[in-house]
Amino acid sequence: MANFKSAILTTGSITTASGDNTEIIPATDVRNEDRLSFQFYNPNASAGHIDTIKVYGRIGDTAGTLGAAAEWTQIGDDIVVSGSSSSLKAISTTGLSFVGALCSGTTTFGAGHTFSMLRQA
Repeated sequence: MANFKSAILTTGSITTASGDNTEIIPATDVRNEDRLSFQFYNPNASAGHIDTIKVYGRIGDTAGTLGAAAEWTQIGDDIVVSGSSSSLKAISTTGLSFVGALCSGTTTFGAGHTFSMLRQA
């Protein structure tokens, strides 16, 4: 188990988000963090209801526009969460200034879709 000096947990619920590139986790300053963990939960009873989430990172002095290709780069693959399941993703933040997450595609989030972001320094 790693020995981190601090940990900050941010949680939230997505009430309604639909369409392409809907912000789920806003641009967050991670210049003083060592590691991030994300968890997304899809409560929909249908396994066919799939949420697709993209986590982005940026190296820069300001956050800019989350997801803009000239400023942000997707970290890893799409996070695909089918109904009644959750997904966990952990990343090292070495060198990153900001991170954020968007809903991609035309997925519609209803009440009960939750997310957590753990920042460790």
